[in-house]
Amino acid sequence: MIRNSGMTLLEVIVAMALLSLLLAAAAPSLSGIIEQRRGDETIRLLREAIELTRATAISSGGLATLCRSGDGASCGGRWEEGMIVFIDGDGNRVPDTAGALVRAFRFPSPTGNIRWRSFGNRQYLQMTPMGFTRNQNGNFTWCPGNGDVRLARQLIVNAAGRMREALDNDGDGVREGANGRPITCD
Repeated sequence: MIRNSGMTLLEVIVAMALLSLLLAAAAPSLSGIIEQRRGDETIRLLREAIELTRATAISSGGLATLCRSGDGASCGGRWEEGMIVFIDGDGNRVPDTAGALVRAFRFPSPTGNIRWRSFGNRQYLQMTPMGFTRNQNGNFTWCPGNGDVRLARQLIVNAAGRMREALDNDGDGVREGANGRPITCD
């Protein structure tokens, strides 16, 4: 006697329907996980860039600048396009000497937006040879492309050049920023 171990067409259709229902239920949470990972990666790169700026200032014995860069060679553009770190001997925020450019950073998946808010609303961050900011404490805030503030991240930089990430202190699912209030994505 030969046994048929295959599936009937009806069984295949039922299995496919169940699989599509499971995938449809998992898709929203999967996109949230992807956005969360993008935020984590963005904050990691910002932290790395700030640490490099600080180390460059200390090791070169002069000012070092971190600024947004659309072309990877000069300051300008939007933060999410990229950023550069360079030795800024004269403090003019231009990498105007040979070998001044230390590193260009690009975000692997530039979705969402990044904003830098600092004392004096300067759109750059400078570090002194002592490792301190040049009177520019502030914060970088990343907001996902979908605007969900529960996924937003903030990296806070104090005047001593030290960093910390914003935390959700009250347990409402939204992190509180440098000002103690919930981060906003506007």
